[in-house]
Amino acid sequence: MVINGRLRWKLLIGLIAAIAFDTMLQIVWKTAVVDTPEVNLSVSSSFAAFVANPLFLGVIAIMTLQFFNWLMVLGEADLSYAKPVASLSFASVPIMSVLLLHENFDAVEVAGVICVIAGVFFIGQTKPLTRGANLTFESPVLRVPNRMSNSKAPRDSDGC
Repeated sequence: MVINGRLRWKLLIGLIAAIAFDTMLQIVWKTAVVDTPEVNLSVSSSFAAFVANPLFLGVIAIMTLQFFNWLMVLGEADLSYAKPVASLSFASVPIMSVLLLHENFDAVEVAGVICVIAGVFFIGQTKPLTRGANLTFESPVLRVPNRMSNSKAPRDSDGC
């Protein structure tokens, strides 16, 4: 996150927020599901249970915040850099699940968290931003020629 000797604060804050939002989302979602009484699988009863539990509205709010934060992050850094850093939530969710939800955490999960953190460290050694790159995507399969680009564009029936 240091480019030309300058720390990119907006990117740093956005990535920390991305990790925090994803962690918070998973914890609140799990809590909402556990707190929701069992209902039959009909759409109307599931929707009624959803609306009756305010934690689900929290889930939607967190997803909305996460969406807009991610737009900002992608405006500041390459996806190949930002997504692996944001995947630190794969380490924070199990830790917060133990602390807040009193779930179990064994040695294999500890090893997994360490691997995630090490992987993000190594990916973090790359430069996080490619300025001036052509960010357009053109699929060779979906290429559609622009037939309106010549001066002989079709006219309306009234000649306009």
